[in-house]
Amino acid sequence: MITVTLILLILIVLCRFLAQYIKKIRTGDPNESNITYWMFSYDFKPKNRKEWIPEDISLIKRKRKRNALIFALYISVFLIFLTFNSFLAHLLDVIVEFKKFSYPV
Repeated sequence: MITVTLILLILIVLCRFLAQYIKKIRTGDPNESNITYWMFSYDFKPKNRKEWIPEDISLIKRKRKRNALIFALYISVFLIFLTFNSFLAHLLDVIVEFKKFSYPV
């Protein structure tokens, strides 16, 4: 149970660090903000659909790096979910095995 708790704490710290870092970095996309930090760069819909202008290569590279960080954030949130479920299962096992209820005779 100590191992699961330690893994859970490490994942929570990693998730918070990733979220703060993603909020801090900027790629140059006008649609990104502190509210939309969790969205991939291709989730934003262009306002002008008729005219397509290719983006700068450096902007594309920055967006790819940001998308990789967002993917790592999603993976860490999923791992937190699984680890927290395991933590709860261990905790319930400790509670049940700690003192089994017996009726007085």
